[in-house]
Amino acid sequence: MTSWRDMIPVPLAAPETKELRAARFRVIAACLVFAVALLFLGELRQLIGSAALPGLAAAFTFMAVQGWAWARLKNAADDAWLFRETDDVA
Repeated sequence: MTSWRDMIPVPLAAPETKELRAARFRVIAACLVFAVALLFLGELRQLIGSAALPGLAAAFTFMAVQGWAWARLKNAADDAWLFRETDDVA
């Protein structure tokens, strides 16, 4: 039986550090908060009034900034992992 790792034609990315894991969880949480806020925008407007739209904008902004920051951190970690020096002689 072949593993899913055998099906990937490229080297795997860098191991996930605590910082990358926390950033990934923040991105996922921000996406969930934004999706729920957007889904229940009518109810949210009834509950908190005119602050609902700025709250939705704040959730979107947080999601975008966290996503961008995580992508940069992940890309830098992957590059450092893939281009690390090895003692192998080709």
